[in-house]
Amino acid sequence: MKKIIIAAIIIGISFSVNAQTGKNLTFSLGGELGAATGNLNQAYSLAVGASAQADIAIDKDAAITINAGIIELIGKKINNSIKNRSVALIPLLVGVKYYFTPVVYGSAQLGTTVFTNSGGGSRFTYVPGLGFKLDKNIDLLVKYTGLSDAGGIFGARVAYVF
Repeated sequence: MKKIIIAAIIIGISFSVNAQTGKNLTFSLGGELGAATGNLNQAYSLAVGASAQADIAIDKDAAITINAGIIELIGKKINNSIKNRSVALIPLLVGVKYYFTPVVYGSAQLGTTVFTNSGGGSRFTYVPGLGFKLDKNIDLLVKYTGLSDAGGIFGARVAYVF
């Protein structure tokens, strides 16, 4: 819970600072869809979620990113009858975004992901990705969310940029 509060404070401070300085901040809300890989694939199949992200421009081609969200891992059936329970993950990430062209960018984020199930704990998280600015307000990021000692999620985030 402390990590969620810290992320909210950081995002709030970013909004306050950038509201005074002008156009350096963009905010997006997105839906996420992916497939579990590695060790996660043994118990879970599909990942569905939502996230909020703030991008703080540091020059015309680069930005610092702050991202928080929730991802639900859907449990797999075992022996066609017993289904693993789904589990929610809460990723808290910071990173960079670099535009190679006005439309294509690379993204790299690091942070932690909290598993909400009993005894789930948290995992170091790394998220490389390749993004596409489809128009002024629509952003697509194809990414891999790697979770230390747990596998990962290969998927995409489609977001509306404010």
